[in-house]
Amino acid sequence: MSRYVARGSTTGQPRRYNIGCSIRTAPVVEPRATGFTLVEVLVAIVVFAIIGLASAAVVNSMMRTNEQSAEVREQLQQLQQAMLMLETDLRQAVSRRTPAEEYYVRAGWFNPGNLLARSELQPVRYFINEEQQLVRQHYTYADMSATTEPTERVMLEGVSEFQVKPLVKGSERNSFSTQAAQAAQASQGDGDGPMAIPDGVEVTIETERWGTIVRVFILNGGDFREPQSSSQPSP
Repeated sequence: MSRYVARGSTTGQPRRYNIGCSIRTAPVVEPRATGFTLVEVLVAIVVFAIIGLASAAVVNSMMRTNEQSAEVREQLQQLQQAMLMLETDLRQAVSRRTPAEEYYVRAGWFNPGNLLARSELQPVRYFINEEQQLVRQHYTYADMSATTEPTERVMLEGVSEFQVKPLVKGSERNSFSTQAAQAAQASQGDGDGPMAIPDGVEVTIETERWGTIVRVFILNGGDFREPQSSSQPSP
């Protein structure tokens, strides 16, 4: 009788196996090695490099466009502020002379409750400095002294020419004659009386960025209406 006995037989009898008996098992299959080849890795690197370069170019272009847009917006805002300040100064010009003839006086300089030691009149002038900047210069008092330094503010960059021509209604329809403009300029010359205010002024600004800018402003009491004929029609 063999010493190898299997317990738990269904028939109740012990199972006997010969010593030389072997159990057949399935063959062991080793897992196949997986991975990327060198060519696949190189292709992936090239694809990622192309995508990265394209993304960097797009981002760089967006940044340059944003910088250019910001610069243009800043220059446009500076132009709008300069034109608004110029219009305010011209429209509030008054018939008040100053010791310096190149200055004219504007009213409406805000002084709440006369708390500041000055009036609401302000002598102003515009000029172009050596750096091609349009500069606004003003004094605190209308009767400035030679020992007082003016206050300067740069209004616009890249200005090559700045002209202000007075306009006075002429005889032609909706036009201003040159003789009338010369007469208005002559009336602002020497004299102790009030300074003559023309009907309007034509401002020409030659800029590097925006080209030639021409604006016409109506001053106090001025208008562009057609002059009325004094002759009465015959019956």
